[in-house]
Amino acid sequence: MPTLHRQGCVDVVTLDDRFSIENVDQALTPLNEALAAGIPQLVIDMRRVKFVDSAGLELLCKTHADCRRRGGELWVSAPSRLVRDVFGVTGLDARLQVADDVLTAAGEFTK
Repeated sequence: MPTLHRQGCVDVVTLDDRFSIENVDQALTPLNEALAAGIPQLVIDMRRVKFVDSAGLELLCKTHADCRRRGGELWVSAPSRLVRDVFGVTGLDARLQVADDVLTAAGEFTK
């Protein structure tokens, strides 16, 4: 089940091994909690994700747009090679900010 925790002043949502139609709704609660906390500074930790489908990609896009609309930012951390390839094929690599790990992503908010 996806979880929410704080890394300094940044909210981190850690996803499970599949981010797909079968479980994307489970990510809504921690993502909505992070978005409700004022100006969102959000990292989505994808280090465990081995599979992502269109439902997962749609929620990433929606969450990214919601963060921007509220004056915040979203970073994706530690996506696997497969997930990075999916981002490339779908053009999300040009829209999403990606870091190698949570600490690097969280550090981007202090710059």
